[in-house]
Amino acid sequence: MYRDGHAGFNALLYAPFLPVISTGYSLEMALWGAVLALAAATLPDFDQGLPWIDHRGPTHTVWFALLVGLGAGVGTVLVAHTGFGSGGWFGFGFGFVVGTCGILAHLAGDIVTPMGISPFAPVSRVHVTLDWFKSKNERINRTVLLAGTVALLVSLLLAIGDPTAGAPAG
Repeated sequence: MYRDGHAGFNALLYAPFLPVISTGYSLEMALWGAVLALAAATLPDFDQGLPWIDHRGPTHTVWFALLVGLGAGVGTVLVAHTGFGSGGWFGFGFGFVVGTCGILAHLAGDIVTPMGISPFAPVSRVHVTLDWFKSKNERINRTVLLAGTVALLVSLLLAIGDPTAGAPAG
């Protein structure tokens, strides 16, 4: 997938969780999760600008996903502490899960292309590809971007319109 496809795919995958997080914790945390998911969408492709790293190499592994998850967890605690609550273990766990899953979603988007990935390198050189469509397929990338954008916007509208969003349970 290209940038638009990855962004749409991550938006589509995160959309169902936005109202759940908004209702169970806060709208701010739910929106922060959307920011994390979208930021992670294209992060592995920064390797394209680095000539000493192969594209779809170390940044396209589960290890990179875990590393980004750790950073997103710490970042969430720091942002939540200054902006919308203490964050604490929930904030760390939330950031870790969204960051890790955001990268894993990117990997899933690359597995469906002929180039594929080696998600467990260097521990395992197993190469995975489903070879469904080429990364540059504009129709797929645009369709996924549109679907993800619509899903995330509808999800946001549901969260904003929910009178119980962020209210204490009980």
